Amino acid sequence: MTAEKNFQQNKNKIKVKILGDTFTVIGEFDENYIKKLAEYVEKVSRDIRNTYPELPYRRLANLTMINLADEYFKLRSDCIDLSREKERLREANQSLHDELKKLRQENKELMTLLEEVE
Repeated sequence: MTAEKNFQQNKNKIKVKILGDTFTVIGEFDENYIKKLAEYVEKVSRDIRNTYPELPYRRLANLTMINLADEYFKLRSDCIDLSREKERLREANQSLHDELKKLRQENKELMTLLEEVE
């Protein structure tokens, strides 16, 4: 048995339709996830086709890929920004906890001094 046949026998196979073409996707994946991906690619393609109805198939496919890549990079950038903001907030939170601890200690010391004065 060849390596490719062995690979294909151990993997899931699902047919999806994108831009009027049917594709067989082979791999270790959740079938519903692959269907959602294909539906999304089809939706983006339809949106482009609705805007440019005379667009040749190849250009439609290329614009679909560019739009999906653009969306991916924007979301990736947003994710990086959110990760940095999360780290900044974590550090600020730690700083506030440290300050609170310090203020509680100072308060305790002042309360002790006040009790001694009374």
